[in-house]
Amino acid sequence: MIATFMKLAVGALLFCAAFASSSLPAAAAAAASPPERIEKTDVVGTAFRLTFSSGKVLQGKELVGATLSLRLSGDAVAHRVRIDDIVTDSRDPDGEVLLHKVTVVDGRTPVELCDPDPDGNRWMFPLKGQWNSEGKMISQSGFTLTCSAGAQGKCVRFGYKPWKTLSDGTDLAEYHRACVNMVRADYCGDRATTRTGMKIDIYDDRGIQREAESSGSDELSFEAGWSTAGAVCVAHTRVPDRMTLDGLQRSCPRLANRLGSVLCTAQNAKTGLFGKALIFNRSH
Repeated sequence: MIATFMKLAVGALLFCAAFASSSLPAAAAAAASPPERIEKTDVVGTAFRLTFSSGKVLQGKELVGATLSLRLSGDAVAHRVRIDDIVTDSRDPDGEVLLHKVTVVDGRTPVELCDPDPDGNRWMFPLKGQWNSEGKMISQSGFTLTCSAGAQGKCVRFGYKPWKTLSDGTDLAEYHRACVNMVRADYCGDRATTRTGMKIDIYDDRGIQREAESSGSDELSFEAGWSTAGAVCVAHTRVPDRMTLDGLQRSCPRLANRLGSVLCTAQNAKTGLFGKALIFNRSH
């Protein structure tokens, strides 16, 4: 699949917390006879699920209009966040991904969360676990509000859903981590080297994303195969003024003998010559 990344939002992690309180939308409030408390907050896929003291459960689109009190990880101050809309992602053939429009309503002027994604939308959704600003999962507990403009959010929308396991036991969480490295051009698994406006072709060994046909002056060439640790080999770097093959050889010893288009071919990456690659990409 060809994708153009208009903005790489490395700060996709916004809130990691449990609900401190919740103001429900009118329909949900009417359905929840007072007094009721939120006993449990879960994230299922990309949907919130609230369990109340009466046993009532509200989740997904039922929470449109709710105002939530969320606390930043390590922050004692709670922030009031309103869910303005929730829609099913039209790109998801399974209809599992829910996109949320969210606004911070702490101050006089509401502030919409998230930078615009390549389509100009400011969607976000929750994911179980916590990620740091480098796109790495640091905890299985809690949840993260992930922007569609960020690497974590993009990779979910590409089909690499970290909560899913395929029928043959394949854990898509590993594909999601490999995809985050690929989006960030994080070859050594330690820092992003991409920039705004990069056009790449993404594909994998499971057919979740398929290699696009290329033609004419727009032809892309194989860049790298990707694993949960970063690249398994690199044919060429995506943004040479941010990282070169020579720079990779110096800064990432494990890639020293896996660099250049002679050694790092799509075939070598696919056959596991340099280790198991889950995702592949082409770029200019």
